[in-house]
Amino acid sequence: MSSNNTSADPAEVAAAAAFSGDKGLYLGPFIMGLFIDAILCGIMIIQFTHWASFARNERKMNKIIVIVSFIVSLIVSVYMIAYNMHLFVYGFGTYANFAATDWLGYFLLGDAIVAVLVQFFFAERAYRFTNNNKIFLVVLGLMMLLGFAGCIGTLVGFRLLTSTDQVGQLHALVYCWLGGQLATDLTLSATIMWGLIRSRTGWSATDKLVKRLVTVSMETQLPPTVIAVIFVINYSVQPTSLVDATFDLIMSKFYVCGLLGALNSRYALRRDLDSEGTHNNTFNNAKSNRPTQATVHIATETYVESHPISTLPVGINRTRYPPRIGPEIDSDEGHDKAESGFEISDADGSSARKLDYVDNESRTVLTA
Repeated sequence: MSSNNTSADPAEVAAAAAFSGDKGLYLGPFIMGLFIDAILCGIMIIQFTHWASFARNERKMNKIIVIVSFIVSLIVSVYMIAYNMHLFVYGFGTYANFAATDWLGYFLLGDAIVAVLVQFFFAERAYRFTNNNKIFLVVLGLMMLLGFAGCIGTLVGFRLLTSTDQVGQLHALVYCWLGGQLATDLTLSATIMWGLIRSRTGWSATDKLVKRLVTVSMETQLPPTVIAVIFVINYSVQPTSLVDATFDLIMSKFYVCGLLGALNSRYALRRDLDSEGTHNNTFNNAKSNRPTQATVHIATETYVESHPISTLPVGINRTRYPPRIGPEIDSDEGHDKAESGFEISDADGSSARKLDYVDNESRTVLTA
């Protein structure tokens, strides 16, 4: 921009005096925001592609939350590229563009939409961990509403300002926005992790799964909370600093990446559980209010006792033995004995008695 035009524009003169002294501190946050957003956008696209390959049986509500958050976050990335083109390409050399509020405020709209959608997703799970406590749901809803209303109010107020150095006038709205989001994120993270820890049953496989779920919860929910904390601290110390712009530009990406990370972790956990099985599951007698399940193993030993049985001869027409030769017997009873060649009493009667089940022992052993 020419020096004549610079001297004729009071806004340009004021911005040049404010920003030219430390360009890295005042102009660098926009470049850093674009760089970090590009990295997070690539991670988000990979996560979304992975989720889409398994999302056939996903709940309809989860699909809506993921798709809307993903699209809004992509729009924010495209808008950020256009904003940096406006600052460093088409408006190159113009300091007043960095102090203008007509572009920067719209990033708050994407942050408000993404934050409330992701918080609603985790709020449903926290509500289940509290055994469907209505009071908890009402309090959580009020905190979410406070954060959303504060963000929209900050957007409207920011648009009414003429320069970023006047942002200190929006203290109440900014604290409502950041305080509501921060309180909601902390409450959700603490409730979900507390519920997971209470789910321990004492069985090694279950406790290992709970430990991994707690880790996943920390990895997916704490990053946006940490960013909000840093944002609040920096705004409280130096509200006119443009370092806040870096956190404002990347806030929505942390929410979406955390949401997709939580959803994709389910498939990894299921795969690991199927591969590990339950053969190493042992009971560690953990102290928990939840009922535990015991396994009873039944061992059965059976002893079989057998004895040979004498073969009974076949009748006289098919006998394998010759008739007994002896003196003539006149009685009918004797005649029958002579023709049959054997006495009924000759059969071993003890063999039949030995077939009685009372004489055979069977033992069943129950071991717990």
